[in-house]
Amino acid sequence: MQISEFYTLLLLMLLLFLITSLIRTIIERKKTKKEQYKTRTLIKCAKCGYTEERDFQIGDYVLKPEKECPKCKTITRIHRIYDVKVPKK
Repeated sequence: MQISEFYTLLLLMLLLFLITSLIRTIIERKKTKKEQYKTRTLIKCAKCGYTEERDFQIGDYVLKPEKECPKCKTITRIHRIYDVKVPKK
């Protein structure tokens, strides 16, 4: 076997290895689905402790004044903004 044939064979083996590695990586990425999250906002009254949870809205930030508390009639504020994992169907 000549040296050029040896290098050609080596190059083909390397190319085959790279192609199979690429295909395996693509298949594994398709199998693993990314987890989905939903952003929620927790509104709380500082005086009586009343809490309400709702979907995040653009413009929400922590300590932002919201609506009037239904229990004690003081202004509620955004207490926390967080993500919740959406369950898979």
